[in-house]
Amino acid sequence: MAINKLPFGRYHVIDSLLSKGERVKTSEIQRAILYELQIKVSSKTINNDLNDMRDSKALGYFAPIEKDLSKKAYYYSDPDYTIKAFGLKDADINALQFYANTINQYKDYEVFKDFATAIEKILAVLAGSKGAPGIQKTRSIVQTERTPLITGGHLIPKIVEAINTKYVIAFKYQKFDDEKVKEVKLQPYLLKEDRHLWYVLGKNHKGHLITYALDRIKDFTISNDKFLPDDFDFEDYFKYSFGITVTDEVPVNTVLSFTPFQGKYIKALPIHPTQKILLDNDQELRISVEVKPAYEFYEKILGYGANVRVISPPEIVSDLKERLKQALNLYK
Repeated sequence: MAINKLPFGRYHVIDSLLSKGERVKTSEIQRAILYELQIKVSSKTINNDLNDMRDSKALGYFAPIEKDLSKKAYYYSDPDYTIKAFGLKDADINALQFYANTINQYKDYEVFKDFATAIEKILAVLAGSKGAPGIQKTRSIVQTERTPLITGGHLIPKIVEAINTKYVIAFKYQKFDDEKVKEVKLQPYLLKEDRHLWYVLGKNHKGHLITYALDRIKDFTISNDKFLPDDFDFEDYFKYSFGITVTDEVPVNTVLSFTPFQGKYIKALPIHPTQKILLDNDQELRISVEVKPAYEFYEKILGYGANVRVISPPEIVSDLKERLKQALNLYK
């Protein structure tokens, strides 16, 4: 997260130092921010923060910050002043708490640790401020879906680096259904999460776009080979997908009929961006989706059990019948 996106935490650290009535040097402010927020900032950033606290109409602090030229340090000319009288509003605190709880599910991934820690530090600083709004400490009022730590998560920052710097990555890869280990060289284009698993998409030496799961990657390295990336539209690439799998097939218009009760959920949370409502009455909710049917699509539809019926096309109906027969055979 860019430093300039965390100004309020810095303002409160600066305020806590200056409100003690002492002269404070820029280096002391830097150390305090590093300790409180675990963020390294430049002296230029500190000077900008001091100017903003003093002069910014948008902030409205108009803090009485003066500089002691002899000591090259800053202080409040009004010893009773504090920005805690302005502070963050309840809505601001709630937004930070919500964001912290949301991103907390990824805290075990190295690349996300700084994000979560920085927000937690800001909330901790505000919690200790006399003028801060009430912050819930004893109970959680927002609970998000928990994401298990997946093997390969430590590769995320390295792959991000390779994508940004346009370097080819190399690794060993083994599919779940293949005993053979492949040596792979890949031009990385995109990191994508799907159902709590992470994938890297890129082009091989033949120029083919391929997807690899991070949990199956071994001996990862960033090579010294640079590449010139193509302009690739991944939004369009995944347009007809229900997950990470994208086939070469032509998209199929698929019509689904849901029970009225299940239909309420489908309307509240559409199952696909291409979803269109064809019929909505007391008997059914009928929708259509444009899809390249793959494993994730069938898994999704089968998950609705008796609450959905595929009307068309015939080939998908046939595939689903076969899968249901195979499932029934497990209970014979």
